[in-house]
Amino acid sequence: MNARKAVISLVAAVTLAASGGYLFVYLYRWEWNRALISGVIFLAAEIAVIGWALNSKISELGRQVDTMSATRIAGHLDAARRDEPSHAFDWLKRSTTRTNVFIPILLGAGLILSGLGWLVEKLGKATAGRSSDHRLAANLSRLAPPAGGFLDDHHDPLRDLRGPVGGRW
Repeated sequence: MNARKAVISLVAAVTLAASGGYLFVYLYRWEWNRALISGVIFLAAEIAVIGWALNSKISELGRQVDTMSATRIAGHLDAARRDEPSHAFDWLKRSTTRTNVFIPILLGAGLILSGLGWLVEKLGKATAGRSSDHRLAANLSRLAPPAGGFLDDHHDPLRDLRGPVGGRW
């Protein structure tokens, strides 16, 4: 490890330790704004360390690929071509033995079910009439708010104990 990497590692470690320590100190003291700033600094330092580590790994992989010979890579590609081809997507190929009707059947079934739903809705509207609206309104009237509203203090038992409101009783 060269001197530059050592200095970067030392600065990152000190930043992480200091900001993490101050984060807990400020949280203990209930100093929320300072704790937030320390947390952001800690998060930024952590992301920088992760980025630095990923960059070094990617650079190492790049060096390994560069050292591989081009013929070796070409040999691997040729071997992959000679292997038996994958049969994963054979069902997508055109076939004379099958009649590809899966999608049209789904579309047709969806159309038929939509039509049946429309028919049931129209039948329900035609047979329900207006009589159900009155019964429904009567049943739901129990859920209505009180006549004076929720904040009506006309029947408030504590009204007399509070004293005059606006100079009046």
